[in-house]
Amino acid sequence: MVDSRLPRLGVLLCALLVLGGCIVSRVSVDKPALPLPQALPDVAEQATPLADRWWSVFGDPTLDRLMEEALAHNADAALAAARVLESRSALRQANSNRSPGVSIEGNAARRFDSVLAGQSPDPGVARDSFSAQGVVTYELDLWGRYTRASEAARSRLLASEFDRDAVRLSLTGDVARGYFSLVAAQQQLDRARETLAARRESVGLEKIRFDAGESDEATLRRTEAEAAASAISAQQFELDLGQRTHALGVLLGRSPKEMTDAGWTTGVLPVAPVLSPGLPSTVLERRPDVRSAEAALIAAAADIGVARTGLFPTINLTGTYGSASQELADLFTDPAKQWSLAAGLLQPVFQAGRLRAAVERANALQQQRQAAYARTVQNAFRDVLDALKGQELLGGIRQTTAEQSSALARAAELSELRYAAGEIAYLDLLDVRRNLYQSQIALVGAQRDALTNSVSLALALGGGATSP
Repeated sequence: MVDSRLPRLGVLLCALLVLGGCIVSRVSVDKPALPLPQALPDVAEQATPLADRWWSVFGDPTLDRLMEEALAHNADAALAAARVLESRSALRQANSNRSPGVSIEGNAARRFDSVLAGQSPDPGVARDSFSAQGVVTYELDLWGRYTRASEAARSRLLASEFDRDAVRLSLTGDVARGYFSLVAAQQQLDRARETLAARRESVGLEKIRFDAGESDEATLRRTEAEAAASAISAQQFELDLGQRTHALGVLLGRSPKEMTDAGWTTGVLPVAPVLSPGLPSTVLERRPDVRSAEAALIAAAADIGVARTGLFPTINLTGTYGSASQELADLFTDPAKQWSLAAGLLQPVFQAGRLRAAVERANALQQQRQAAYARTVQNAFRDVLDALKGQELLGGIRQTTAEQSSALARAAELSELRYAAGEIAYLDLLDVRRNLYQSQIALVGAQRDALTNSVSLALALGGGATSP
């Protein structure tokens, strides 16, 4: 008579083994304690909330088109997307280890035994043998090794997806900065060329006056020097425009020929929007680099569990079912059937410290991921605070520069009238013109800086360049 307590004891034993496996391999994810701010600095009431496609706040159709082109063709974005595919395959591979392996074996052999060896019941005769069988192998995941390996692979997949989003976000930021810098460089070049044309016209007029004895050589040479300075400035802006054009072409994934032949059409610089930062928690929720660091920390904890299970025994189950016969025609008949079941246990005894070292290494990697997570969060809030300070001040700088340029423009008009009336020398007029030109160039630069700071703030807040 079979003891009725035996099934219950078996169930209890299996439950204890599973519970023991959870205890052995489960490792808590300890995020470093970070003193985060309760709130971010206030902004103006007319602040714009960050959109999913953050660059839409600028309202520039050309920028929208460039973003689409860059996200579709940039090499770094394609590389990041391929890494996600790699991580997804690694997760499928890790999950497959938790399922039984099924294979089919087939053998065909012909054997001839020596008469003198005396080891065969039928020496001196060639014999055939055939076999076909299915084999099922399975390793009991008693300690959660493969469960933790799947968790680690899943977290790494998430990290790769967040890394892809971080690359796309950084790419869109680079495209926006490159586009605004390109537009600014074109406007500065246009202003430099206009100034150069005016300076050359002034040189011609001053030479006529000098030849007529109405002016001295010092004034003529000063006028020529001003024209040369304007030419140098125009050449520098032309060089800057070419370099920025080529850099933007690379971001868009264009070929060198396309970058050379491209007929770029630039618009005007829009007004920099005022963006709302929201709550500190939204920074952690939106920024893909923070979420990637968090996923890497979770994967590192699971890796510790995998390393720990290496210290405990493994149990492998193997089952076969098939046929074996000396005649091929009899291979799949009932008398040829055969099957087997086997279980094997392997307990590491001496590995020269290899398994313990693997656990220590996994613990050290987790400490690295903790430090990396803390650093990422700290840098994230530094980026936000820096950009918010820039948003607070750069708008004022642009406004003050615009007021300076407007005042100098009026001063130049009055100086032209005074020079025509003979009330001031030509060199005094040149000084006013020079200051006006510099203020106009500075105004374009201030507007560009305000726009690029808006880009930096949008990126610091997490942007919205995630994949569909």
